[in-house]
Amino acid sequence: MKPLTPRQEALYQRVVSLYREAGMTPPSVRMAAHFVGAPPDAVRAMLAIGIQRGEIADAGEGIYFATETLLQLAEQLRPLPAPVKVAQVRDLTGSSRRYAAAALRWLRAQQLIE
Repeated sequence: MKPLTPRQEALYQRVVSLYREAGMTPPSVRMAAHFVGAPPDAVRAMLAIGIQRGEIADAGEGIYFATETLLQLAEQLRPLPAPVKVAQVRDLTGSSRRYAAAALRWLRAQQLIE
């Protein structure tokens, strides 16, 4: 992977920070673009770099989380009896069913929970 220019790195850091701060209610790419003041394509490019760097998780259906958010969630879910249900994740995190399901899918795909 080619190194980012200082300007690209600054945008990358803004995007990653936004997703870290969002926790279990991450913004859509369009909303992220609005918040960081960059076009959606630039945000998508930064998210792709974040995925390569392991800082962003692509949970499918256009939903992205900060990887650390999902790793923290996995720790919270481990004591629960398997299989963990979407409703349990939703209730634990206060997020929507859509985000809870996406997070659970990613955690299962990574084999971090059953």
